Amino acid sequence: MPPENKTEKKYSLLWSLALSLVGFLLILFSLNIYQYFRVKSDIASTLLQSINEKELGELRSFLNNIGDKLNIVRDWGKNGVIESDDIVSLNKKLFPLIDHQEQVSGVLLADNSGREYFLMQEENGWLTRVTLPGPKVGRAVYKIWKSPEQGRDVREVQTDYDPRNRPWFHRSQETGEVYWTSLYTFFESREKGMTASVSWDAPDRQKDFFVFGIDISLKGIQKLMSLKKKDTTGIMFLVNPTGNVILPGLTADDSATDYNKVLSILVEQWIVSEHPAEETIKFTYDNRQWLGSLQPLVRNNSVFWIGVAAPERELLAQLNQTLLRLDLTDVLVATAGGMLLLFFIWKNGGFRPRRQVVDPLIRLHRLINQGEGAKVEFKSTIRTNLKSGKKGKEIELAWVKAIVAFLNADGGVLLLGVEDSGRIGGLEVDEFENSDRCLLHVKNLINQHIGAEFSGFININLLTSEDKELVMVDVRRAGQPVFLKIGKNEEFYIRSGPSSVKLSPSQMISYVLQNRMGKKRKPA
Repeated sequence: MPPENKTEKKYSLLWSLALSLVGFLLILFSLNIYQYFRVKSDIASTLLQSINEKELGELRSFLNNIGDKLNIVRDWGKNGVIESDDIVSLNKKLFPLIDHQEQVSGVLLADNSGREYFLMQEENGWLTRVTLPGPKVGRAVYKIWKSPEQGRDVREVQTDYDPRNRPWFHRSQETGEVYWTSLYTFFESREKGMTASVSWDAPDRQKDFFVFGIDISLKGIQKLMSLKKKDTTGIMFLVNPTGNVILPGLTADDSATDYNKVLSILVEQWIVSEHPAEETIKFTYDNRQWLGSLQPLVRNNSVFWIGVAAPERELLAQLNQTLLRLDLTDVLVATAGGMLLLFFIWKNGGFRPRRQVVDPLIRLHRLINQGEGAKVEFKSTIRTNLKSGKKGKEIELAWVKAIVAFLNADGGVLLLGVEDSGRIGGLEVDEFENSDRCLLHVKNLINQHIGAEFSGFININLLTSEDKELVMVDVRRAGQPVFLKIGKNEEFYIRSGPSSVKLSPSQMISYVLQNRMGKKRKPA
């Protein structure tokens, strides 16, 4: 059989096998797509609930921490550890409790007589306000503290402020109960937020009971709810039971969608459905299917609900790995289909593959991304020394040496005009009159220092990328020793990793013999 026919049959067989493999994968992928469309709604709902739980976990962790702090202070109070009239003692206990807590706006301790201690952290220290009730008008004493014991009076003012009229002043009916207010405006900072508080009976019976509260700012909650991280889909928001969206979360691109409209549709359906918790609500907006879910922000307390909404398409985009999971049935069916396809192709003689042509610029950037190695070499210029700015023979010999090494090894690609870092610098610094002169200079140097007889193993192309010219030299293995000629001297180079290594005469003989013996062993 002629060699051409043998080669053609070999290619046909290989191509047939490749097509059968593609058919196998297509059948397998089609089965997974079919299963995907059958269960996509359930999967999307599960993902939405997973996002809700994941993001709510951080917020609930913060709120649980607030509850722990409240219970600690209540235990102090019940055991007589807190001296409500001793400001320094209160400072020592409460400064560390809220230090560096940016979500906490302040803390308050009041009794049923109307006396209150308020503390908040400022940039340069701490501020306390002690409110003392009076027959008609009370007074408030403000102090600035550098430490719990070092303070100075700032001012004293008359005030009609009475802590007993504030939303957080609440006497708990159950032991261990934490009371949460609705959204309101804090008296001192004028920020919006909510307060969590606990109460306990006075141990000395001089007063009836105490209430201790922690103010949590709306801005602080918003930071915890700014959940649009790289791996998170959707928008999170805060809502009250009447359906007012209090705090919409942030997304990566708020300009693409009217999220206020999205949330209004979701919340309206949620109210109509009588406030279901942790159930998926489906609705349509802008011709897209959306999913939403809500649950109480604080367990056993429905003052605030936290929700998450996301387009179904974005949720399902996270299923790439799920779609590739295989089971035994998938494998058996796809294998049978692949074998039938192989039989059909074999009976019809197969197909001769077309040689794929890769765009030179695409190939260039692939090589640059690959970086220098045994088969890739970068050189910044053809003839110019970048340090001195002058033309130098040593620069030319450096890249010619790399071509010799490629010829003696397994071939490779030389890129002239690319820096070691992979940045395309171009050949403008070499100051050639035109592109033809540049290519002619490269060919002349190869003929001079390597030999015209090896030009068939070398292919030279001029490329333009990023408005800069560079030269790509493709080199194939020569199959015989190739030397770098410098005057009357000859040097032998091979590739070793990203370097061109010069061999001594004895090393060269050993290298050539080993490579020839290796080539003889391959056919056997």
